[in-house]
Amino acid sequence: MNVFVAPRQLGRLGLAIVLAGCAGAAPPTSPPTAAPTPTAASAPTAMPSPVTNFPSWYTTFETPTGSGILPAGSHSTQRFSPGFTFSVPEGWVNSIDSAHYFDLFPDTPANQAEFARSETLAHSLLMGIYPTPWFTCESLEHNGGATAADRLAAASANEALAVSNPVDVSIGGLTGKQFDVQRNPEWTGNCPADSDLPVGVNPADERTRGIFLDVPSRGVLVMLLYSTSSAEHEAFLAELMPIVESFQFGQ
Repeated sequence: MNVFVAPRQLGRLGLAIVLAGCAGAAPPTSPPTAAPTPTAASAPTAMPSPVTNFPSWYTTFETPTGSGILPAGSHSTQRFSPGFTFSVPEGWVNSIDSAHYFDLFPDTPANQAEFARSETLAHSLLMGIYPTPWFTCESLEHNGGATAADRLAAASANEALAVSNPVDVSIGGLTGKQFDVQRNPEWTGNCPADSDLPVGVNPADERTRGIFLDVPSRGVLVMLLYSTSSAEHEAFLAELMPIVESFQFGQ
């Protein structure tokens, strides 16, 4: 089965539902109209080939909305709101750039191996303005709130989560909270969705750096800097954080 991009990561911002319901997060289409009566001269029209380049190992269900493999240097979002500019070194990929969601992931052997094994990414950044993001167990988390501080307070109060001491951050003109989060090793409850995880994905070993940024008149921008493996997470953050810190948002 081919997928648009790692579904467990996308689900944390509600995007898996969007993708399943409307063909790769594309806007809803108009109701179908009656087709014209074919004539003898009619011939099938060839579909244009996608021009966006992606790693050969990265298969997609629908044509991605992102820019694909990014050359080293400065870039701008094309559809995401609030839009921003950013800089990347060589080896980074953008598969989603829609009005509500944006992602980045490195083209690495770790991501290639994980995608081949479980159709998820080992390391990725997903971001969007979404009312109730989750980190380890969707059915047990209610991380809503009007501000970044409210969202953080909700996550910190959840016994299923272990949340680090937060720090105040300012990124590209927006301010908010940054913290690290994982499943609480002292939590003794059960997450119903664990039975549906891909083989080899251990929720106790997943790691996420969360960044909540207040966007005036819009809500809270959520960034999830995610790794399937705790052993590789710090190295991933060392590569990703300079990119995140290069973001400059347009208001």
